Order: sequence, then C-alpha cells, then structure tokens
Amino acid sequence: LLVALIGVVACPLLICIEVVTFVLVGMGTFDEGNPLFGKVATSAAVILMGAVILALPVTAFMMGARARNAIRSSDAFVAGASKALASQVIAGILAAGVVIAQIILILLASRVCSLDGC
Repeated sequence: LLVALIGVVACPLLICIEVVTFVLVGMGTFDEGNPLFGKVATSAAVILMGAVILALPVTAFMMGARARNAIRSSDAFVAGASKALASQVIAGILAAGVVIAQIILILLASRVCSLDGC
C-alpha cells in the first residue's frame, strides 16, 4: 500500500518532468546542427523515463497481488487483505493514468495532436 501511495505522489511529478524533458528534446532535435547520436540519445532518454514512471504502479500492483495470494494461502488468520486490495486498486488507476499520459506524449511526438488538441 505504501508503494502505491508513493506512486500517487511521485508519478504526476515525474510526468511533469517528462513533459518538460519532452519539450526540451523536441527543441534540440528540431535543430539540424545537432548530431544524429544526440537526437537518438535524448529521444531514448524520454522513452526510458516513461518506462520508469510506469514501473512504479506496476510494481505496486504486483506487490499487492503477491500479498493477497500470501494472505489467502495462509492457514492462520492474517490481517491486511483489504490493504492489499486497496494497493491494487490505487496502482491500477495510477497505471491507467500513466498509460494515458504516455499515449498523449506519443501523439504529440508523432504530430497527430498538438497542445491545442487533436
């Protein structure tokens, strides 16, 4: 549950940092004087940043699932099933939000959409 709650705070901040990085990379790759290696490296950094942001809610979801399975398989009464379920719900909603943000960034990068809309 703690990892999911940390994700609720950290993921929006990381997505804002990713958007700023995305804009700066766009400005850098637009200049024809920059070498191709620099353009590829900065674009890969934005993609890697998106993967790291998505890893936090996925990890929280997997930890919640593992905790629920351990609680269900135990013979004795173990408290915490509701916390494990809550972490899965929070992580699922957070992962959906991160995926939507990444799709919007992909649409912006492919110039299908702009900051004004699609």
